[in-house]
Amino acid sequence: MGLGVDAPQDPLVNLRPGHPRLLLTNDGLATAVAAAKSDPLRAALHKRIIATAETILGAPAIRQPDNALGQEQDRYAVYFVLTCAMAYRLTGDARFLARAKSDLLTVAAFPDWNPRHFLSVGEMSFAVAIGYDWLYPQLQPAERAVIRQALLEKSLSFADSAYRSGGPTAREFSWAADTNNQNQVCNCGLLSAALAVADEEPALARAIIAGVRMSLPRGMSAYSPDGGYPEGPGYWTYGTTYAVIALAELESALGTDFGLASAPGFDRTANYYEGIEGPSGPVFNYADSTDDLQNSPARAWLAERYHQPAALCHTRALLTDALARERVTRFDRTIQGLVVNRFFALHAIWFPRESANDKSASELPLDLHFGGIADIAVFRSAWNDPRAVFLGFKAGENADHHGHLDLGSFVLDADGQRWAMDLGSEADRGSYNLPGWGDNKVRRWTYFRANNYSHNTVTPGGALQNRHVVAPIVAFGSSPALGFAIADLTAAYSEKAVSLRRGVALIDRTRVLVQDELLPGPLGILLRWTMVTTAEIELGSDGRSATLIQNGRSLRVDLLEPAAARLHLGSARPPTAAENQNAGCSLLAIDVTPEANGSLTRLAVLLTPMGGNRPQLTPPALRPLADWR
Repeated sequence: MGLGVDAPQDPLVNLRPGHPRLLLTNDGLATAVAAAKSDPLRAALHKRIIATAETILGAPAIRQPDNALGQEQDRYAVYFVLTCAMAYRLTGDARFLARAKSDLLTVAAFPDWNPRHFLSVGEMSFAVAIGYDWLYPQLQPAERAVIRQALLEKSLSFADSAYRSGGPTAREFSWAADTNNQNQVCNCGLLSAALAVADEEPALARAIIAGVRMSLPRGMSAYSPDGGYPEGPGYWTYGTTYAVIALAELESALGTDFGLASAPGFDRTANYYEGIEGPSGPVFNYADSTDDLQNSPARAWLAERYHQPAALCHTRALLTDALARERVTRFDRTIQGLVVNRFFALHAIWFPRESANDKSASELPLDLHFGGIADIAVFRSAWNDPRAVFLGFKAGENADHHGHLDLGSFVLDADGQRWAMDLGSEADRGSYNLPGWGDNKVRRWTYFRANNYSHNTVTPGGALQNRHVVAPIVAFGSSPALGFAIADLTAAYSEKAVSLRRGVALIDRTRVLVQDELLPGPLGILLRWTMVTTAEIELGSDGRSATLIQNGRSLRVDLLEPAAARLHLGSARPPTAAENQNAGCSLLAIDVTPEANGSLTRLAVLLTPMGGNRPQLTPPALRPLADWR
């Protein structure tokens, strides 16, 4: 290979001898089995892994991955091999060994692992490397040779092209220079394979470790500066899980992660996922994400590594709930919400232990700001209250991988309901099949769910938001009675607005004010305000108010300014039949004609949950955004 080692010390100097060396050593396994005797939750977890492996025994064999199947088969490989290999190690049951071995040999016989879509190689490499390492003592020499050769030919042979000093030249290796989830997944896959065969192929392993140390920091830069994630919570789960696997493999196999875990913001990213989770479960699903909560095993690793007892306690509570709800953990890769389930067996390694320092309430502030490419602010009335008020606000940049034109958008929860929603990705079943959905220059933005028309934001003159611009949060404040953020959206609509700012505020921890201030560019343009909801909408007779009703709860919407504007119903249907038709969703809208003299126009809307014993308060006095404190 053309790669050289980038450190004076041999990275394999402390290579753990023998197998298994990746993630779960035999000593670690013995500790886990012993701990299950005194911790009922761990015992239930082991039982679930074994029951899940039982269902896999009769599952169809893995098929050759290709572009038509997307990542279906390589993700099934992770699910099958990881679960059955773990079940075998927990029980010694030969049936689980036989199934895992069969899957490994089936995959090894494929002509390739679809290198044209290198994420498939990344995930398949991880699956095969774990199986090879964990089951090495039980594999026959000829079987080891077949699987090792598959890792060399179908995975590790591409490392030189990906990591060459001049940078990757082929499109399929662009991940090595990327700053997104693909970087994390593909680096982890190659690293897993290299560490699994490091004693047999030391020169190759050294070269790949050097490549990972050069490339992975680019993917880890996504967490800077505060732990947020540009691609949204769904892809946070995907990328972060693989990033944690890579770091943990380095530590288990070599005794060091070479400082990769010290990437700026990574120590706070567990707080990010805690922060974007709504009180009753749905997350703030900006970008190509669904709103379901995903409890990746990586969350427990992060909480332990960075000493976050509240996050660890929450992860344990989520695992407890998951084990109580179902007998097995099924994986259907066509549903994005279940994508994390293929990693379920890793909970046995990064188990959220119970300790005397467990916190029943979060130690985090009620209001949090995560800067970076996706500039996110979240506010809530309380932690650990499923009926609390929750507000998520999005600014920053929208040109990122998997991004939407959603600058200025917000979501709102209260009384256990999501009132203002983000429709999420067009791929509500885990694939991106619309023609040109991946065309981030033009075609993607013609689709309703990707552009600003479908988001809870403001749009002057019907303009699509500009891309490759920065619309930052320019003010953020938090006090016991008030949390607020202000975003400067001017750059998003530079041809339509001299100035456009949006402020959101959680007032008295009971209600939400959304206030926009527009200094228009061309005269006569309309400023449209939109909010998508699944609630039934009842408009007031004067058009100045509306009541949203959902599952026996209600939310009042009051249009405070301008006096001439009215609330009305819009359509959440997209312009084409090929798109998701958004059944059950409605659009609440306001159209405002800016002041004829070109002066500043203010649009203010108050959103008040009406359930329970919430106090009935008078509308707040409006102040210019410049005076918000």
